Amino acid sequence: MAQKDMPASRERRLRRAAARKGLAVRRLERGPDRGRYQLIDPEFGTPRPSSSRTHPNSFSLEEAEGYVGEG
Repeated sequence: MAQKDMPASRERRLRRAAARKGLAVRRLERGPDRGRYQLIDPEFGTPRPSSSRTHPNSFSLEEAEGYVGEG
């Protein structure tokens, strides 16, 4: 696996891309969404909704990359 594809590298890229869009990234440490990410609107402090039915307020790394890349 190339270093650019390592999860830590991808997370750093996600954080930079989200910051350019005015979003903050929070990695969830507890509960059923542990290891998933929230994209936070800093103006209101609320998480952006995801399209996942099982995790409506959190994203996998791939989902978050796609969400940030779309907008």
